[in-house]
Amino acid sequence: MRFDDYELLVTLDKEKTLRQAAEALYISQPAVSQRLKTIENYWGVQIFIRTKKELIKTSAGEKIIEHAKQIVETELLLKENIHINKHQVEGKLKIGVASLLGYMIMPTLLEKFLKRYPNVDIQLEIGSSSKIIDNVDRYHLAIIRGNKILNLENRLLFTDEHYLVAPKNKSLENEPLIEFQADPWYINQLKQFFEKSFNKPYKPQLYVDQVTTCRELLLKGVGMTVLPTIITNTMDLSKFHTEKVEIDHVPLTRSTYVAYDHQMAELPQVEKFLKLLDEEYK
Repeated sequence: MRFDDYELLVTLDKEKTLRQAAEALYISQPAVSQRLKTIENYWGVQIFIRTKKELIKTSAGEKIIEHAKQIVETELLLKENIHINKHQVEGKLKIGVASLLGYMIMPTLLEKFLKRYPNVDIQLEIGSSSKIIDNVDRYHLAIIRGNKILNLENRLLFTDEHYLVAPKNKSLENEPLIEFQADPWYINQLKQFFEKSFNKPYKPQLYVDQVTTCRELLLKGVGMTVLPTIITNTMDLSKFHTEKVEIDHVPLTRSTYVAYDHQMAELPQVEKFLKLLDEEYK
């Protein structure tokens, strides 16, 4: 069997479904299904029982998958040790990035990084901070908003204050409130601010999945919302009413961290990307 066949078995065991394994490996679900059939034919046994909910390992499958894990771990460690010993900036760099950061900061960072280190292959996964945290073991680095990730090194990159932003020369009382997808703690902070500021229940009229969509709506003169400075710094605020968001006289802030296993920093490509982050966010 090839190495990627063993890698497929390990991924199927972790993800539990053909669809999720296909997404993790960036290949189609039919391709995953066909390769699994080929692998089972090779061993002459069924490795997984396919149910509607998930894949369940057979007793023979458990032994084969344990063997696959050992092969994958041994080969990956060997490859990474080779890169460490050669001190060459190459190989893969897997980065999980919160959606807002993927849109706002990653294009510039990747442009600078790849100019310096063109032999590095970057795999970038964008998602909510909670999704990135849930899948953090997939990445060399995770760049997230909000809280630190437990049991990892966490470097603070920057901290945003937040501002209520609305079109100028319009009554705030009549402007529709826009809410973007965020964690419950953050939404609760916004609720406190709005109810105290406007003396009425917090009732958003527009719900969007990305904070950047809020900015585009505001640029079209639609609604009001709260935006972090990473967004407001890209806008001509002279055209808007702005007001710093404070809860009980304490500014609402949200921090951005890069999180990683300290051993990963020994990889040259990881070390160099962390150095770039230090340069950009001293």
